[in-house]
Amino acid sequence: MGRFSPLTLALLMLALGCMGDPAGGDDTTGGDDTAGSGDSDTGGDDTPEAAALPIEILGPAGTAVAVRIDVPQDLADAPAAELALTVHNVLEAGAAFVVVGDAEPIDLGAPALRLVRPSGGHATASLALPDGTLRAGENRVVFRYDREIRDVSGFRVLDVALVVGGQRLATGLPADDPATWTAPSADANAIARGERFFTAESRDGGPPCARCHADDGADLAYFAFSNHSLIARAEHHLFSAEEAADIASYIRSLPVAAVGRVFDPPFQPGPAHVGAAGAGYDAVLPADDALGAALFPDGFPDAPAWDIAASFDTSTVALPVELPSWSRWLPRKIDATWFTRGDGALAVAEAALASDGSLEAARAFATAAVHLGKEILITTGDHAGRVELLRYAAVKLWDWQRRHGGFEGADHGFPDGGPAFPYEVGFAFFEAAFVNGLPDAMDQAFSWWMAQAAVNPGRGQTTGDRPLNWRDVLTVADSAGAGPWTLTYLHLVGSLEESQGALADDFGTDRGPVRLLAVPLRRVAGPVRAALMRRFLTREAAFLAGGGSLTSEHHVVLGNAWRDGCDGLTPDERAELRALAPSEVAADLAACP
Repeated sequence: MGRFSPLTLALLMLALGCMGDPAGGDDTTGGDDTAGSGDSDTGGDDTPEAAALPIEILGPAGTAVAVRIDVPQDLADAPAAELALTVHNVLEAGAAFVVVGDAEPIDLGAPALRLVRPSGGHATASLALPDGTLRAGENRVVFRYDREIRDVSGFRVLDVALVVGGQRLATGLPADDPATWTAPSADANAIARGERFFTAESRDGGPPCARCHADDGADLAYFAFSNHSLIARAEHHLFSAEEAADIASYIRSLPVAAVGRVFDPPFQPGPAHVGAAGAGYDAVLPADDALGAALFPDGFPDAPAWDIAASFDTSTVALPVELPSWSRWLPRKIDATWFTRGDGALAVAEAALASDGSLEAARAFATAAVHLGKEILITTGDHAGRVELLRYAAVKLWDWQRRHGGFEGADHGFPDGGPAFPYEVGFAFFEAAFVNGLPDAMDQAFSWWMAQAAVNPGRGQTTGDRPLNWRDVLTVADSAGAGPWTLTYLHLVGSLEESQGALADDFGTDRGPVRLLAVPLRRVAGPVRAALMRRFLTREAAFLAGGGSLTSEHHVVLGNAWRDGCDGLTPDERAELRALAPSEVAADLAACP
């Protein structure tokens, strides 16, 4: 092992304690004492009642939180009543339940309800209630966390209402406001103890909290992890109730504003995009058609310009795709060998990232993590370990961005040539998908790459590998079931990106935008498919007229793309496209006579 500075040795010693689950874990969740804290009247048993939305059912198995909804007399006997829910982080069957009145518990993880998100995230459904469930007046709804899933502290209910006789009956609970939160204790000694517990101590044999979070816990303040969840999670890692309260007091003391929410995906694109918080879950479009209507209110043009996507700001164009929440950024575990392999290169790079803070230090840290991830995969075949390593690196690089320049500039904290860490996490899932190495891998790769696209899609400086390889983006989008307008949007953005900057000279090769044609043509409706081909062939003709030439591989890719999609075009569309095409590619369009 090489020689380390004192800071490097300190980081290494912390890592060597990582024998258990990470602080924050796979599903570190947040909430305030106002939701599920037990301060309200329990209504006849020990179940605490929520005082605000979201409702957080966080803690060990057996945790429950109740709400009350009033039903008018004339609706109490109405048939076909439903419970409308939006939940966050229901991961498996047999863990999260709801009980309405005296009815039988409903398993929120039941496949028919489609509320489960194996990789976390939001889900909405209306649950049919048996006739006779409701009564006039106050009806009690209890949410329970009956079985503790490994590394998961519970789930959230972001919205709940009864739908009866065509009317929506809500709880009347206010929205929780992080600006109103206060620390369990303002005592300086309590805060100092909490800082020590967070940064340097462990109770369960795992690493200190700081190894999986920002070094000072700033992410917990930025994404509004609040007292109730901080305490519940710390107790999960075997801190006492008093120690857990000290940790919460420390996090509350940080001079970091609550910009986002723990249940909202960082960098989610949308018109109200704010820093690393993005535009929030509310910006996720309900359906693929909504994207087409927003981008092309007058219909998709018959002859879209090659640079049509230049008017698209990828950070503000809302998508029907939910990005990973901060819970999915946090690593599930830390492997101590990460910091000893290769003479401790990763530990040295992390120490430099913390002390230097330059772009060069960030690049070096990201490079060390990527190289180590490749080594792990080659030597052990451990796709999960590689993902955890790159998640750990992403959290540290996110914190580097926050401390050095922030997220509010035109580059959103992702300068050209800087670390493309959402891409790297997504790429680890992408490679795992081809060998069934991880569950839900294509969907996860897609959501991580959409995070990268939101903040830096290449900006004309893509190399075809980083920050995004747009052929791969379309592949994961297609595999993840993205709709035709999402595919069309990604095709337009990606083909423009891959005809600029480092790839501008490759237009006539198989590395140019021709390689993006195959995926959209399999899914996009005929008229739009014809328009995309029209756009490409017009650009191809201009390229050749300007003295460009095409490689044999370019002809192969174009021919395959045409053959795979031409049966979705009408005979008139095929004839019109052949007439438009330059003579040099006529043979490539021979299929589907």
